[in-house]
Amino acid sequence: MSDKLVEVIRNGLLESFHVGNIAVVDRQGHIIRHVGNPDQICYFRSSGKPFILLSHLIKKINEKFELTLPELAIMASSHNGGSKHIQTLIGIANKLDVKESDITCGVREPYGQNERYELYGTENRPSQWHNNCSGKHLGNIAACKAMGWSFHDYSNFQHPLQQDILSIISEFSSYPKEKIHIGIDGCGVPVFGVPLKNMALSYARLFDTEFQDQKYKDEQLLLYDAIKQYPDMIAGDGRLDTELIRNTAGEHFGKMGADGIFCIHIHSKRLGIAIKVQDGGIRAVDPTVIETLKQLGTLSNNVLEKLSIFHYPPLQTWSGRRVGFINPIFKLI
Repeated sequence: MSDKLVEVIRNGLLESFHVGNIAVVDRQGHIIRHVGNPDQICYFRSSGKPFILLSHLIKKINEKFELTLPELAIMASSHNGGSKHIQTLIGIANKLDVKESDITCGVREPYGQNERYELYGTENRPSQWHNNCSGKHLGNIAACKAMGWSFHDYSNFQHPLQQDILSIISEFSSYPKEKIHIGIDGCGVPVFGVPLKNMALSYARLFDTEFQDQKYKDEQLLLYDAIKQYPDMIAGDGRLDTELIRNTAGEHFGKMGADGIFCIHIHSKRLGIAIKVQDGGIRAVDPTVIETLKQLGTLSNNVLEKLSIFHYPPLQTWSGRRVGFINPIFKLI
């Protein structure tokens, strides 16, 4: 059963709350700490993107298309849709010799508020490039081209690309392929559902180069270098994904997913964390993430101070007056 994670306090009154589940797992699959039900089956949503890219790196897309580290990072991202992101995406498309119409993620406004202002200030309209999944879709095409597969149907679950991704998800999460629940993500590609504890296990192993006798060592190191050196490509300034990597120098890698999912890899400890806010409420995610890391003792006081805006997000009026805050209240057991 899910437990209460955060309370929303407005002018001293409990106005609402969010419940959910947390699993903290080591690379052997042992549950170290948890809240609620670590067996809940959840979709990875965008938290699965690093594993999708690992599947592509096995196909040597970086070598075949001479992809740079920021180009690789944005393939694992839910980017804000700013000008630097769009320029990077168009650079990849040119290397792949594809057009915007070749990706199938759909048109979406930039994810970041400042980036939306930036776009509309130019009187331009959103495009598929602004969709925060566009980097993943370019990665899908790169992998198809590297293997000589058709790429116009890369979103089909029966496509060999998706079957390879399924195998990677199964291997890292130690969950049988035939038991993984298959859905369709908002950007139109398959999305994979596993128990929360297995999702956390996959993140414990994400950059553990000893996993499977170093079978994926080269790909893991390349992906780690990309996200550590270019955290702004993973999300954007002011987003927890980016700021967590940036303020811990890559010791913590966090990746959001839609509907209240957030996963974290803690590098030196080889721990994985998976969080699910039951109602999908995004405002509960950041304080839950930082409170989890605080209770685990993996963040220094200095870093906690720098990330305090995520730990206790303020409630504000539209004119900027602070009238309350979001308060994490759970205890890991």
